[in-house]
Amino acid sequence: MFNEKFKSLTGLTWEEAATQCNLLLLEANKLDEEAYRLLAADRLDADLWTRFNDTRKAAERRRAEARREWLRVTRILNSLDARAGRAAFHGRTVH
Repeated sequence: MFNEKFKSLTGLTWEEAATQCNLLLLEANKLDEEAYRLLAADRLDADLWTRFNDTRKAAERRRAEARREWLRVTRILNSLDARAGRAAFHGRTVH
């Protein structure tokens, strides 16, 4: 029941939502690695610094997106837990 309710609210199962957040974080990490690989170049010119900064900003955007999604997911989880707790307190089952 929990997964069905969660999916009706988010369009994803709990596992899919967690996986989506993890994938965004992995993408951010890969962008960070790419950015720092740029600094390993023999020459550090203005173009390289621009690419480094752009790549780092892209990584931060992905990380922020993952953070927002995780907060949304946890708010939904907390609301489901609260509903189940209130229902149990009143002797009902939440569907």
